[in-house]
Amino acid sequence: MRGRKDEWAAILALLGGVTSATGNVVLVEGEPGTGKSLLLAEAASVAAARGTAVASGRADELGRLTPLGPLLAALGESPAAPVPTTRNAFPDGPGLLLWLAEQVRTSLERRLASGPLLVVLDDLQWADPATVMALRTMPSRLASYPVAWLLACRDTPARGEAGRLFDLLEQEGAARIVLGPLDDEAVAEVSADILGAVPGEGLAALATQAGGNPLLLAELLTGLREEDAVLVEDGVARLAGTTPAGAAPPGLPPRLHAAVRRRLDELGTRTRYLLEAVAVLGRSFTPSYAAEMLGETPAALLPPLEEALAAGVLVATRDELTFRHELVWRSIVDEVPSPVRRALREQVDRAAGAHRPLSPRGGDGGTGRLVDLALLAWDEGGLSRGLDLAREAVERPARGRHRQPRAVLAAMLIDLWLLDEAELATESAAEEADAEGERGWAAEIPVLRARLDLAAGRLGGAIEHGEAGLTAAGTLDAPLLASSALSVLGTASLRSGDLPGAIRYMERDLVRSAPGTPPRTRLRSELTAGRISEARDGAAGGMGSLGGIYDALPRHIGALTGEPTAAAWLVRVAMAADDRRRADAVVGAAEDIAWRNPALPGPSASAHHARGLREGDAEALRRAVAGHTDPWARASAAEDLGVLLGAGDGCRDLAVESLKTALACYGAVEATRDAARVRGRLRLLGERCRHWARTDHPVSGWASLTGTEQAVCDLVSQGLTNRNAAEQMFISEHTVAFHLRQVFRKLGIHSRVELARLAAEENGHRCPR
Repeated sequence: MRGRKDEWAAILALLGGVTSATGNVVLVEGEPGTGKSLLLAEAASVAAARGTAVASGRADELGRLTPLGPLLAALGESPAAPVPTTRNAFPDGPGLLLWLAEQVRTSLERRLASGPLLVVLDDLQWADPATVMALRTMPSRLASYPVAWLLACRDTPARGEAGRLFDLLEQEGAARIVLGPLDDEAVAEVSADILGAVPGEGLAALATQAGGNPLLLAELLTGLREEDAVLVEDGVARLAGTTPAGAAPPGLPPRLHAAVRRRLDELGTRTRYLLEAVAVLGRSFTPSYAAEMLGETPAALLPPLEEALAAGVLVATRDELTFRHELVWRSIVDEVPSPVRRALREQVDRAAGAHRPLSPRGGDGGTGRLVDLALLAWDEGGLSRGLDLAREAVERPARGRHRQPRAVLAAMLIDLWLLDEAELATESAAEEADAEGERGWAAEIPVLRARLDLAAGRLGGAIEHGEAGLTAAGTLDAPLLASSALSVLGTASLRSGDLPGAIRYMERDLVRSAPGTPPRTRLRSELTAGRISEARDGAAGGMGSLGGIYDALPRHIGALTGEPTAAAWLVRVAMAADDRRRADAVVGAAEDIAWRNPALPGPSASAHHARGLREGDAEALRRAVAGHTDPWARASAAEDLGVLLGAGDGCRDLAVESLKTALACYGAVEATRDAARVRGRLRLLGERCRHWARTDHPVSGWASLTGTEQAVCDLVSQGLTNRNAAEQMFISEHTVAFHLRQVFRKLGIHSRVELARLAAEENGHRCPR
């Protein structure tokens, strides 16, 4: 019973007390496939081996027409003749169910006269009313007998009367076991049991798509093994035809498809159709989006959506509905024939064209739909697909109330650090916005330029354009656009060493807590806030802002697709907080993105970077350094490699070389704060790097302060102690004290209070409102 140690202990306690007249009851719940039936079968086997009689039965959907069917089957009685009786003793009318229950109780008492008994009943979510009524009273009425009850039902909203029965029995003292998903350790153990070897990276990552569901996991791995899709070498199981680092996601085996079909066959035809349609659109969706794309109203979709939620196929998150298990979603998509998939896409295209509000200039030739699909593919990790769709949208008429295709394309190119093409797309977008007279499109341009400057390491330009974008967003009352501008401004300020400025920008971004914010925007805002919080308060502070990003994986990976170092940084913070589960989730998501986009170098480098940090793998970090095209990302990977090598024996020279590479790359993109941190690491290894330049300054006043003195001034005026400021600047506390004395002398002041007052006045002229 892998991963069920505590649950199995409760079962053994039940079996140990069955010989005493205690009327023991244990209730087992869990979503389909969590191992309820296996747990019950193991319990029955152990009980029989100990000499306890076992009466086992189960309910089914069609059996609801047979009163007391599960109990009758458990006792070996015929449903047509529940117990021996005479015709005159068989009542008619409303008293029939009570009479049947009494006769079953009498039959149980006869069985108990021969010794202890374990009654095992499974799938009670389908139990008939008579069975529910009997189980409501029998455990207490037979409490003086040596009998134990082991009852199971699905933990879904559809359990109905069985759920109420379990609640009442628990109130009367029954023990309740809820079988949740297997943890990572149990998944690895089950995988090794099925494969006969330790799963390699590719198989381990694929196994995570089962979401800890034992049935899905077993059907997936058993099916892959039966299809000869698994090779075992040196005690490690890998997907056939892949390298150890993986290539592309394998096709799902027929065995898994059959298991998913059995699950969906329990649903109505309309619900199955809806699931196939929305699965083609993506794993997550909003009801309003699905209704618009399918040409329906949200009210019309309510019954099938409620059925899918009740069955546990879909789950509701804060913003949308999502398929509970990625494997189920993938199976549904794969099982829809290609012509039908194309027809579904054409159908939603027609529905979108019929329902989308048009501008006075007329239709958009399906451009808006392509933009929507491009963004959807991007957020699900299909970067190549999203890029192709965005490029196709650019070739179509760009009219209508949707995001400008060229702006969407430019944003994607910036994320992939394809800056030359991004520059051209941004300028084309600006020209098109001017020509069309679209104010919303025009407002996006300065934000795009800010993102472009940030990626290219032009931090001054990023702040200038970001402020222009923020102003434009304020004029149009566009909070989502303002959030994008604030994310750029906060990141640029942080990299340049202006932590107080970054904090001010972060505090102005209220979108991430606003209801209805799209996941893409909220997650990117949370990522920026997490970076700034981590810089200010350490890993614990960062984790406090990042729960939404970690918990959204793997459903929403937009935070990982917007910046090449996002995955590595999230792993670093999780490891610093000793949260290996979340670190593993990030690595799995990053590697999945790399699998889906083999033609793009960036995702692979990001995955190597994340894996290298998680496993302390120097070779993976070297691959990340070589693969990152973004200089800041390359610097980050080189710094992580230097730290890893510096912690080992005999690797000092290699560590220094890697850290110097990081220092040069950070310097090339004006990342002052990061460069200061690397110089601190080099000092610890006995290396000092001159980083100052001689500049003429006035003798006194604000203009007389050096860059370091200004940084000290900003931090101290915010209320930080010398020690806190030293930690932020990666220098010693004594050095901070020295620079602070110089600030006092040049400004003609004698206290921190005076400094704070003067800094506030100065900030009134140079800091954002």
